[in-house]
Amino acid sequence: MLTTISGFLLFVALLCLGILFVVNWRGFYHLLVTPLNIMSDSALPKEIILRNYDCLIDYCSPFYRGGLTFPDFPSSVCALSHFAETKVLFSRLYLAVPCCFLLAAILTGFKVWEGQEKRKTAGRGRDIYRHSLPDELSRTLRLAAWLCFLFPAACLLLFLADFHDAFYRMHHIFFRNNDWLFDAATDPVITILPERYFLCCGVFIAVFLILAAVGLTILYRRLAAASPRGRVYRKEGRHKGRRRAGVPT
Repeated sequence: MLTTISGFLLFVALLCLGILFVVNWRGFYHLLVTPLNIMSDSALPKEIILRNYDCLIDYCSPFYRGGLTFPDFPSSVCALSHFAETKVLFSRLYLAVPCCFLLAAILTGFKVWEGQEKRKTAGRGRDIYRHSLPDELSRTLRLAAWLCFLFPAACLLLFLADFHDAFYRMHHIFFRNNDWLFDAATDPVITILPERYFLCCGVFIAVFLILAAVGLTILYRRLAAASPRGRVYRKEGRHKGRRRAGVPT
């Protein structure tokens, strides 16, 4: 159970990290302004678009103090309320990343300690290597790797089916009001934040998690091979191979 929780926490930390990475990588938005036709849709020059987008990202940082005032756009009360909620949400993501990493490490360490205490009580049996640190850590990484693969795969299927519906459902989950339904007449900032931009962000996060899954898979396999149990299995495998070949051991 502790291994499952620690693996899930590691996945949550990586998910939050992917979201924060794409939000804070301003170059990602800058590169998409022209391909997504944001200039033509908003009828604004690129300089104004980027200046107001950067202002919004600055405001969403947990280190920013003060209100939100766009250099070139008016804003309604509802829009400012929505961006204030978004800022709180991002602040929680910033906090979730180190907390989830730390809790996952603590639970993995506790699992190793618990296993060692049980072995001391029950005696040394055939499961002597079961709760070594490399073995437990590889289990945690393996679960996180599976989640990092399955979650974005499911999200990509939803995006392909109907991203517009998924986009609306996501807002209903994270926000308890309809302040996010902007009117371009009163809040022209919505014209530089089209839905297709958020689709690109979703695809980027999915790719980030899939790459994280690949990295975790490589890491947990190396840890499993380096664990005491892995070394014993390799040694036994070599002995069996020699016996089958008729080589004395």
